Amino acid sequence: MTRNVRTYDHFCLTARALEEVGDRWSLLVIRDLLTGPRRFTDLAGRLGGITPKTLTQRLHELADAGLVVADREPGRREVWYRLTPAGADLQPVIEALGWWGMRHAWRWPQPGEPVHAEHLLRSVTQAIDHAAADRQPARWHFRLDGADYLVQSAGGQWALSAGAPVAPADVTVTGTAQALAALIFAGPDPGLDITGEPGPVARFRHLIGTMATVVPPGPVRPGTRV
Repeated sequence: MTRNVRTYDHFCLTARALEEVGDRWSLLVIRDLLTGPRRFTDLAGRLGGITPKTLTQRLHELADAGLVVADREPGRREVWYRLTPAGADLQPVIEALGWWGMRHAWRWPQPGEPVHAEHLLRSVTQAIDHAAADRQPARWHFRLDGADYLVQSAGGQWALSAGAPVAPADVTVTGTAQALAALIFAGPDPGLDITGEPGPVARFRHLIGTMATVVPPGPVRPGTRV
């Protein structure tokens, strides 16, 4: 009898969870829906390397598992995908994996490997939340590679969301993900426009480098001889 490779065939709730979301790309699809509904093309653009066939299959599987729903409206060609409450409940899992990866699986981006602004900001936000010990209110508006994001704290947990802020931000940062990465790890900010009052901007510049203090010391850049 051929064994079903999608199941573990023993009672363990971790195994049961992995049977639902453990396939390649599944958790990354959920990761990219945590900040809001996305179109198929939005997800494909964030999931560098996934094929349309595989993305379609994963979306169907996640929908069958009750984690993702497709929002279709009569007369509208675009389909928007969003998380169900059960899918959104995976946010702590995604964040825990990202925090573990930052401390134990860090490496520099490889040549040709895309750096998406949302993924970079997710790591930055996690580093500040876990390691900066800063719980003062803040609102930072990022306009990176043509997309808007908000990193904010109301005095408690730091959080990332997609879209421009409704109320004015303390600091507005405009540029590219690559330029933001340079600011985080090297200090200079070529190509970044950072605006705001001097106090909030100085605090931003201090906190934005938190990620560089969390990753393992002495990461080797691609092409560097060791």
